[in-house]
Amino acid sequence: MNKVLITGGAGFLGRHLIKRLLDKNTKIEIRAISRQENEIVEMMVACNNDNRLKPIIGDVRDPDSVKYAVGGIDTLIHLAAMKHIDFCDMYPSEAISTNILGTMNLLKLFDGDTFVGMSTDKAVEATGCYGATKLILERLILEQAEKNPKRRYIVVRSGNIFGSSGSVIQKWKKQIKQNNRVTVTNLEMTRFYIDVNTLVDFIIRIINKGKTGKIYIPFQKTASLGDLAKAMVELYGNRKTKIEVTGLRGGEKMHEHLFLPSRKEVVTDLKNEYSEHGDRISLDEIKVWISNC
Repeated sequence: MNKVLITGGAGFLGRHLIKRLLDKNTKIEIRAISRQENEIVEMMVACNNDNRLKPIIGDVRDPDSVKYAVGGIDTLIHLAAMKHIDFCDMYPSEAISTNILGTMNLLKLFDGDTFVGMSTDKAVEATGCYGATKLILERLILEQAEKNPKRRYIVVRSGNIFGSSGSVIQKWKKQIKQNNRVTVTNLEMTRFYIDVNTLVDFIIRIINKGKTGKIYIPFQKTASLGDLAKAMVELYGNRKTKIEVTGLRGGEKMHEHLFLPSRKEVVTDLKNEYSEHGDRISLDEIKVWISNC
């Protein structure tokens, strides 16, 4: 990794990944492309305006932006995505444009050594537009691995990144502050969770050692929404804080499915593919994670 392009580099995961790469490699050059200029500014400030970091205001949906961004790079880490589930279902054409066509632009114009695409557990047995677009992203990347054996094309699939932008943690903090309540769809619902620094280390390790045509899944624990809500109330609420159950939204799963054991391209040491049966995060551990968000 000498010259790296990170799409969505100004996002939550992108900022953490950039910081770690700058710390680990003194000679690295990182380009970060995003269409969110305010987030680009925040990223540069967070990285102390390091001259090894080159911001690019552009859009993966625009071939001209992509052509400019990918020139001369050896590694591409594709994080950019439209990821809010409700909005993806409301505006599927936008989700397709960003998550699928944007990925196709990158794959078409990439001429380096290693391409890594970020996916999600929502891609497994997808029930909504977001998961469906990420499933296609995975297949597009694996297709290129078959077509171009001289380069590496790799997928990293993860559950929820704890404390990421737009997460339920941020939503509940605002709800407690404004109305002293949290709204939960179902207390027994479970999700896979991973700490952002753990995921960053995993991505770097896969870039260094991963094999082409593989989907790599890091170890991650699970938590119920009930435990998350209880931890939030204990940390930020009081005896009067209410937990309101609103019911499942359309297409929403009670438990996530992170991989299919029958898929030979999946590499993971997880023993349970369903969040319902995964290793649970203790309430004390949840509190620590929330406090660090």
